[in-house]
Amino acid sequence: METIILASGSPRRQELLAKVRIPFKAFPPNIPEELDHIPDISERVRQIALKKIEAVVAGFPQDSPRWVLGLDTLVELDGQALAKPTGPEQAAEILKKLSGRVHRVYTGIGLLPVRGAQVDLRCVATEVKFAAMTSQEVEAYVESGEWSGVAGAYRIQERGGFFVEWIRGSYSNVVGLPLETFYGMLKHNQYPLA
Repeated sequence: METIILASGSPRRQELLAKVRIPFKAFPPNIPEELDHIPDISERVRQIALKKIEAVVAGFPQDSPRWVLGLDTLVELDGQALAKPTGPEQAAEILKKLSGRVHRVYTGIGLLPVRGAQVDLRCVATEVKFAAMTSQEVEAYVESGEWSGVAGAYRIQERGGFFVEWIRGSYSNVVGLPLETFYGMLKHNQYPLA
């Protein structure tokens, strides 16, 4: 199989790619991830995924990179995007908002088969129902540090899973890489899976 260039520094995305045995190299692009002027969250995550791909491709001026994968994940509640918290206070604030509510996790996913080709750009949405959290549970979860660096201030694959009552859609999307959609994109673009 050919190596995929992952335009992300996310350890969760790297773990998922490793688990499905797709060879990859991570090249985290240094781009601003905020496009607040795009009100539609599904379009916003697609555009950020695209910008990550473009930034990685620009870093390869001589070679023509193949199979560049860009992703961006945002959590939406009541039509508003909840970005990655910048500190424990903001993490607690986000968790209190999610408590007892249904929110949506959007991931923009883009795959560039080869430089010059059109980027296959999609969005996956998953609904997540959070259990009601007590103030002690919020405080304990914030103290765990799991909120750091993740949209929505929780990790479903770790202790954050304690507070998820149900999900509707892709579990791996909530982790940060919707594997079902990713597989479909690989097939569609004739990635050599054997």
